[in-house]
Amino acid sequence: MNDFQPILYRVPGFEPSSGSPAAGSTPDRESAAPASTPSATRSENPAACGRVDRPSLRANRSAPAGIRRAQRAAHTAQRRPAPPGSQEFATTTLRILLEVLDRRRPVAQLATLCAPALVRAIGTLVAGDHVPSRTLGAAALTSVRLLPAGERAAELVAMYQRGPRRLAIAGRIELDTRKGWTVTALRLM
Repeated sequence: MNDFQPILYRVPGFEPSSGSPAAGSTPDRESAAPASTPSATRSENPAACGRVDRPSLRANRSAPAGIRRAQRAAHTAQRRPAPPGSQEFATTTLRILLEVLDRRRPVAQLATLCAPALVRAIGTLVAGDHVPSRTLGAAALTSVRLLPAGERAAELVAMYQRGPRRLAIAGRIELDTRKGWTVTALRLM
């Protein structure tokens, strides 16, 4: 099944010469340093010195194939810049959204920034006092990251803080030729 065998002996600087055994043969065990020496243990076993063995993490076969494929694609893809104007729009809109959720602004101020169904949903959250961790204090936006989803759309991930807790917002913004940027999807976590 699996032909992988652990390396038991290290051969530092072994280069076969013309007088040595054939290239495919193994060196004598006396010339090899045993793996139990302290220097060999540190270099061969990264966990012994507190480091994580990166190749074993990359070869994690316990994750489903689709997740592994998505991870590979995410790490190999070229990072595209966010569409122009989207970063400023996202930051401003999220600050206004957090003020609406804290009841420092009326929900109607989101009408020009968000899709109508989203404005109604936010209004329901505020009216029913279902905003996450609202009792911990005012929300402060700490970071906003945009991931391009095409030429006219981007997905956003933002972090905000309420008291000692850090919370997240995920959403999508799209560019409409008539109205400009609009928040079309939003999730508070």
